[in-house]
Amino acid sequence: MKRYFGLFPPKRCKVCKDHKAMRDCKKLNKKICFHCCNEIRIKMDCPLSCKYAIKEKEDNTKLSIKNYSESIAEQQELLDLHLNKWLYAENPQFDNKTPIEFAKTKQGKEQIAKFLDKKEQNLKFSLNYNFLRDKLDIKKNDNIPITHEDVASKFLDLLVDYDYEKTIPLLVNKDVYESDEFKKNYIKRNLDTKAVKAIKEYDLLRSALNEHEDEAIVEFEINGKYELSIVLAKINNEWLVAKKIFGESGTVLAENETRQRIVNYFSKDKFHKGYKDLKKNLKVYVDSADLHYYMGIYYSTKGKIEKARQYFFNAVELDPDFVEAKYNYAFLFQAEGNIEKAKILYEEILEKKEDLKTLNNLAVIYEQQGDVKDAEILLKKALKIDPDFEFSQKNLERVSKKLNQDEQTTVSTNPSQSNK
Repeated sequence: MKRYFGLFPPKRCKVCKDHKAMRDCKKLNKKICFHCCNEIRIKMDCPLSCKYAIKEKEDNTKLSIKNYSESIAEQQELLDLHLNKWLYAENPQFDNKTPIEFAKTKQGKEQIAKFLDKKEQNLKFSLNYNFLRDKLDIKKNDNIPITHEDVASKFLDLLVDYDYEKTIPLLVNKDVYESDEFKKNYIKRNLDTKAVKAIKEYDLLRSALNEHEDEAIVEFEINGKYELSIVLAKINNEWLVAKKIFGESGTVLAENETRQRIVNYFSKDKFHKGYKDLKKNLKVYVDSADLHYYMGIYYSTKGKIEKARQYFFNAVELDPDFVEAKYNYAFLFQAEGNIEKAKILYEEILEKKEDLKTLNNLAVIYEQQGDVKDAEILLKKALKIDPDFEFSQKNLERVSKKLNQDEQTTVSTNPSQSNK
């Protein structure tokens, strides 16, 4: 990775000066990166009080090592360093020859290959012995599971190349982007986000899995300057990207706190403070449907309809099941007289959920278009949800009068014939 020569460079590793300093080395009394930590601890002379120290006696005949690492990438790198020593250690498994010597014959290669295949089955995650296979000219194992770190790195590779459309198959909501409207908005959002567009290079720092190992966070350093956390979810045994957050992995957990703070500002009519908070945090939580929604609310209060509409649509694109965002998006169309667009959106909401305000507003549209009976049905549904909802009460009263008048008109123009 290139060094950063800016005015305020991040803290670099005191050994290599290239990677971000991630931990305190008890042996050197310096802040170092995990790459240099691996180089130091593989020598087996770290203080045992250090949690990163290798926790067993040196045995170069064993394939595995016992240690603590903060990512699969870090563990694989350390394993490869250990395996490099294994190659040149006499091993009773191979007639007390070194694996390098034993693999000089075809039979020796075949025996080592079987040995590696068997041992690899006991490895965690997607760790592998391909480093050895490469050194011994043995066919590599291509059936290695794709990890959360692999997917996050591939996702970033595509962002670096501005191939935003190609990132879509890696997304949790990938099916949403079958809609050209959503796809165009997704690409536009990324192009409009300076921090995303500015990604040129990255360095994996650490990763973490939840207890059930179906959610993950992978943290990177971007351009040698700042952190980016990729949040992933495992769906149908496939790791997919849920969101990107510009900050350390701990920042991910603070998103809900940020949302609650903004809700509190808005509830107290402190819209300017809420806006300042939103503007700052949308640079961090660029894929937060909630924050895009609240920015839409802010612009609605300021009468900036086009901006409000864009943020509401961003929220819907990010979370198609976000009813309140879609309702507000539809309402702006209704307010400006684009009734057909609003009607389509309201009907889409009701296909998934009987939302109170949506039922009421769609009923008004039906009434305006002459579908008074359907309007009555929707208003009655709304009042089942909330019998005290004043708007629906008044609308139902008006609609019911119209229906009664229509029935009376029908009776007067088509009187029943008397029995003969």
